[in-house]
This record gives sequence, structure tokens and C-alpha cells, in this order.
Amino acid sequence: MKCTNSKLKCESAFFPNKSGNLIARHLFSRIKALNNKLILILISLSFLSTSCMQDKHAKSKINASMFQHHYITQDLPGEAWSGYGCPTLADFDNDGDLDYSFSEKKNLYWFENTGITGWEMHDVGALSITTLGANVMDVNKDGWPDIVIGGYWFSNSKEPSTEKFTKYQYDDRIKSEIHDIVIKDIDGDGINDILVLGDKEGLFWYKVPENACRNNNWERTIITLDVLKENEHIHAGFFPNGVGDLDGDGDNDIVLPDRWLENNSNGLEWKKHQLPFGKRGRYGLSSRSWIIDLDKDGDQDIVMTDCDQQASRIAWLESSGGATPTFITHFLPMSALGIRGSFHTLFVGDMDNDGDKDILTCDQEDDSLLPEGANPRWYIWENVSEGTHIRFVEKVILDMKLGGHDALVGDADGDGDLDIFSKVWHLWTESANNGVEHGDYIENLLK
Repeated sequence: MKCTNSKLKCESAFFPNKSGNLIARHLFSRIKALNNKLILILISLSFLSTSCMQDKHAKSKINASMFQHHYITQDLPGEAWSGYGCPTLADFDNDGDLDYSFSEKKNLYWFENTGITGWEMHDVGALSITTLGANVMDVNKDGWPDIVIGGYWFSNSKEPSTEKFTKYQYDDRIKSEIHDIVIKDIDGDGINDILVLGDKEGLFWYKVPENACRNNNWERTIITLDVLKENEHIHAGFFPNGVGDLDGDGDNDIVLPDRWLENNSNGLEWKKHQLPFGKRGRYGLSSRSWIIDLDKDGDQDIVMTDCDQQASRIAWLESSGGATPTFITHFLPMSALGIRGSFHTLFVGDMDNDGDKDILTCDQEDDSLLPEGANPRWYIWENVSEGTHIRFVEKVILDMKLGGHDALVGDADGDGDLDIFSKVWHLWTESANNGVEHGDYIENLLK
């Protein structure tokens, strides 16, 4: 028996009498109706799927039009030099808004927030050694934010717009750059301490004395000198937020590029555990890190970037939890063209006010560590996670031949969203600012 293309002949072949033909026609009619219903169902599902995707896309807020770049400064006094460091963000004049500070080779400046397009520069004081790391702390507990750098701290004059800060030395043993400074309670007494890292100095922490307003060596506790070893050579690791309780025992541990250090005996003993991240660049192992419960499962994960090297990566490290957690590395997607430069910036927070944590970084503006195939750019990995499925989408938010270095984030204009502050590191002759040093304010236009 062979069924031809003719419907009638096909029916007759199966049912060679009139009654059979009627039955066949009925069956084919039912099949055709079912097929039509199936097609309608498939079309409906396809439309629903597309609608859901369009709805999800509609909820995505982060894009380049959400941010507007402004210069804080387009030039600084003194000689142009490689290494504009010491960034901090605080209300230095206690007027209710955020101000910004950073340094060139010889001097530290703060920029008074007089409106998003107006920033007035003031002297903080002279630098005694070249340094990069800085942080803000009320060292003398007078209610005014002070600035801590490597070996020195600057006491706020309480009239910072007209009077320089007073500089005090807290460690005359420091002779070279301190790269990372974080303010955290290390010994568990409820009072913040100062944690510092210099790849030619070591990793140690200081307890701030009651009488800090004098030149005096503070008590220094060594965490490790492994960072000095040739086969280790750790250039940076725990700035800006890589100090936190990774093992759930109530004290603060430390993240470095390829390891975390477990805090034992109130900061007096430390145990090393390996991390599945970190690669060597021209300055050795170097990273930025942020401790946060990203997947909301009750334990602390880590977000990390490579820095001080080209082809930087960015990832979140999922904690297994428990007394001695291990970590699984999830690299974030990179969809924009080109090979990335140095990711010497990290912030984890809600950049689009949708209730979840996004991740910010940028290419370092540095002619020795530029990206390949693209200009230095700014990126936010938008959190589009659903339930326990953690997912990020890369968004380029600024591409105008300007990079950044250790950018800081805060609501500068008081409108309820997070803005970005940054500066150049190494001068790049092709920058949008004609190769001149600059400080930058990237306004979040989210309404």
C-alpha cells in the first residue's frame, strides 16, 4: 500500500468503502483541528515568552544615558607626574554634602562640593613620601573627618576651606608607598583600627592611641611579610572592602589576590587559605576586592578584580559557608569589544535603585596599562538575577577616552542615587582632557 499526495486516495487506501471514507474524513478533520489548536498554543507561548523577555528588558535601567560626566578639575598645580593617589570621599566641611580628595606627587588636595558643576580646590597639606592608599577616619574623635595615608594622618582643621589640615606622623619606619588602607575593627574591641599594605613594607595593622595628635610611632602588629617575598610579591588586595567576616566567627578576615587570611586571637595570629583567583602582572599579584553576601544565602562571598595589569578579569567568588569556607569562582561576562586594561576600581552596590547589588569598575587611565582594541571605559555589571540564579549583564556606561583609578561612590547631589568620583593615575596623551591630569564626577541621572 502506498499513500499518495492526494488526501482522498490516501483515505481510500485505508478505508476502501464509503463508510470507511466517511470515518477517515472525520479523523482527518479532527487531526486538522487539533493541529490548528496546537499551532495557536505554540504561537501564544512564543508571544508570552517574547513579552516576558521584553518586560524584563524594559525593567533594565542601566545604560550610558543614565550617567553624565563632569570634571572636578582639569589641571592641578605642580608638576605632572605618574601617580595621582590618596582618593577619599567625605563631608570635610560638615555642610551636609560629600567632598572629594586626592593627591599629586607633592601635595594632597580636597575639592569642596559647591554643586555638581562647581568644585573648589583647597590644600590639605604636603606629602612627605609618594603614596597611593588613603582612607577617612575621625582619628582624634572630634567629630570631623580626618585623612589617613601611609605613615601619616591629616587632622581636619574644622575650617578646612581656609585652613590646612595638621599633619602628624604615626610610623617613621614607612619609607615607601602604601597601596591599600582600610579602616576596620581588627582586634574585636568595637573600635576601628587601621590596616595597611605596602609591597615593600609588609601587611600590618595599627591600634589608634588615645593621644594621636602628636608625632609618635603607633603600636604596629605584623600580619604577614609574605607580600615582600619575590615568589609572592603581593602589590595590592583588600581595598576597598576586602576586610570582613568570611568564616562567620565574628571577627574580620582579609582578602588578598590569591588567598584569604583567617583572623585568629583578635588579630594576633593569621591562617592562610587559598582563593581561586589572582594572576600575576608587571607588579606581581594585585587585585581589588569586596566582601558581601551576593547570593543572599547567609554567608559572605567575595567580588574581585585584577588590577595593575592588562587583560583584567572580574568575578564573584561563591562561598561554601561553614567554619572554613571554600570558594567557587564565577567570572562575569564581557560582551564589549576589546581586551580590558587594569581594573583598578571596584564598587558593589545598588546603582539603579532596584533593590539588588550591581558591580562597577573601569579601565585604568594609564598609558602603560591601556586596554587593547578600545579606549578606557567604565562598566557596570547590572544584576539581573532571578531567585537563586545569579546573573549579571555588562553595560558600558561611559566611553569618552577617560579612564579612572580607585573610584569612589556616594550620593553627591543628594537626589537619592549613587554617583561616581574618580581621578587619573598615569597621564595618557590621548585622553579627552588632552593628556592633562583630571578629577571626575560621573552624575547618576536616575530619577
